[in-house]
Amino acid sequence: MTKFFKTLATALLVLGVSNASAVVISSTNTADFNLTLETFPGGTGAPFTNDPIVSVSGNITVDNADFLPTTGSAKFTENFAALSGLEYIVSGDENFDLSFSSLQNAFAINYLDEGDISTFSLTFFDGLTNVGSTSFVTASIGAAEFIGFISTVAFDRVEIREDIGGFTNEAFQFYSAEAVSEPGALAVFSIGIVGLGYMRRRKAIK
Repeated sequence: MTKFFKTLATALLVLGVSNASAVVISSTNTADFNLTLETFPGGTGAPFTNDPIVSVSGNITVDNADFLPTTGSAKFTENFAALSGLEYIVSGDENFDLSFSSLQNAFAINYLDEGDISTFSLTFFDGLTNVGSTSFVTASIGAAEFIGFISTVAFDRVEIREDIGGFTNEAFQFYSAEAVSEPGALAVFSIGIVGLGYMRRRKAIK
């Protein structure tokens, strides 16, 4: 855990906030992360429908959430020129799970929305414990985009669910990631939370 996360965790404890409740923020700036693009078995061109499928490094397992009746098909293939290499293509309701081989504080994705602006919710777990959640909206159609997520509580699984969107394809590539600098929103939050803790301590002294 970085010094920043330790400081923020201490501030949360001072305020009596449960350590199991994560602050999860997103960043579209690749400079906020040390990124390792995960590759998956197989060549280019042909679809790979293995489910779940494990990255070559063993760091990430991708599992189509096929226990959901409205989940569509999924495959790894090379389909969109805007994303170099294999992409995880999901059509229908784009619901899937990412599992990590060890506890993480960050991960990131490249993604492309083929036809409809979509809203995705992400729920973070440590084992069976829900530690936090966030969401994001695809910003454009047909263009490659990047987004990364940083959590103040470590996680080993993320459930990704499409809440709003059409039935066109979504394409994803996955990164293992470490946060190298806290994005501005998290920095502002941490300053505010420490300040609130200071104010509470002053009131308690009076």
